[in-house]
Amino acid sequence: MKQSLFLSFFSNLFHPSRIIDSRLQVFLRFVIVALTANNTDGAFTALIVTLTAAYTSYFGNYETKNVNVAERIGSTRSLDNVSRLFADTVRRKYMGIASVYPEGTAIYLEFFPEGMTEFSRLTRANIQAVSHRIATKATEYKTTLGGQPFADIFTGLENDITTAITTQNKGKSKVFAISGDIIISRIPVEDALMKAMFTVGGKFWPDRTTCLTYFDFSLLVGRNKSRAIVKTGLVLAESTSLCIGENIVSNSVFTLKNKADFPNKFFATHVVDGAEVGNSVILPARTQRVMTFADFGATDMLFLYIQNDTVYSGNWEVRMD
Repeated sequence: MKQSLFLSFFSNLFHPSRIIDSRLQVFLRFVIVALTANNTDGAFTALIVTLTAAYTSYFGNYETKNVNVAERIGSTRSLDNVSRLFADTVRRKYMGIASVYPEGTAIYLEFFPEGMTEFSRLTRANIQAVSHRIATKATEYKTTLGGQPFADIFTGLENDITTAITTQNKGKSKVFAISGDIIISRIPVEDALMKAMFTVGGKFWPDRTTCLTYFDFSLLVGRNKSRAIVKTGLVLAESTSLCIGENIVSNSVFTLKNKADFPNKFFATHVVDGAEVGNSVILPARTQRVMTFADFGATDMLFLYIQNDTVYSGNWEVRMD
């Protein structure tokens, strides 16, 4: 019996079979903040260093990654701007083209095989093909559409789009290189957390209340026992989409994933299609973030939305535990 109690006391409370990554990440972040805030005598300095190193190694080198992501956001914004200009230019020139080559004619379809709806759902994957088609046709039929100046408008936009994508790809390679440099095993994280528990216990025991201020276990195992909710979707250009609209509670933990090649904003409301409440979060392209209910700063958060201010469409995923 004594051996069993001893083994139970020193067992790994943070094993993956018990605790999923998203909850562990939030819990570990909370522990580091609590230790740092109460490290007035330097007793936790070594522990904070170990925990921070374990966090960085397993969940990614966020400081370096954020620098490269910031650079990529800049290049993405450049691509977004030139793509928006391209779409707006096509809309402005549309009536001039359609007046010479009416809708339904063969040449009209060479310009607009899917009509004008195509320019409301441009993506990074198709922007080059679409801009090349318009530039090629503008050059081919320039004689009846305004001459060389008309052709030059779209040739220039195609070149600007190609340049912007090349610049963005360089930033992408940096982000992906760092994202892949992550230790597969999370054992160092679990070991560091167990050490932190024993260290805090040794310093404050038998004051359990003080000990527990360093470890919010509700972040690991919430009162909501239902299975995780995973939602995915496509947010269209310059639009807002509902991500989660049910079962959001105060101890919910969210893993937000922006799968698009441009930044998107996630925000909370307390009514359907309502105004934003609390704190929104802007996720850079191809990144994810773990957040608690409290991180949104909204006591009445009932709905979670994603907002896309670009001319592209992009995918997203949200997991709520």
